[in-house]
Amino acid sequence: LLQLTRAFLLLGFVSVIPVASKKRIISVHQIRPRSKTMQLALDPSVKSYLSHTSASNIANLSLSPWTYIDSYNSSRLPQKILQANCSTFGCLNLQGRGEDATLQVKPIKYQVLVLYRVEEKQNNNKKGKKQNKYIFMLGTEEITVGCTCVRPTVIPQE
Repeated sequence: LLQLTRAFLLLGFVSVIPVASKKRIISVHQIRPRSKTMQLALDPSVKSYLSHTSASNIANLSLSPWTYIDSYNSSRLPQKILQANCSTFGCLNLQGRGEDATLQVKPIKYQVLVLYRVEEKQNNNKKGKKQNKYIFMLGTEEITVGCTCVRPTVIPQE
């Protein structure tokens, strides 16, 4: 059951990898409960289920519009993740004449699987030179995928 869960996690991770020019194979090192290294092939034919163009159209038509900004981390796979940034504090009214102060804009968060590249501690090799060796650790990041309109939270005073 544990191996099946790991396989699903890795398959879910592959869907967030941007299209690459060639197939890449990396090793994923599992630290707990037993140390084990697995090969993971990143398939360049896997494409995102939502194109950037269609996402931009949805963002512009929304009553709580947003723009996309790049989140870049050179030691993370994928290195670039698009994050939604809410453009307004209040929701736009249906007539298009400004914001409706009775509603608030809130970000929609989603947790995605990522791989972090971590330098592994190495002893000197036979020639006395220190070699840099990296392992990839599976982790998660919370990203903003869009924005929505909500009623403000009102806490009654006693």
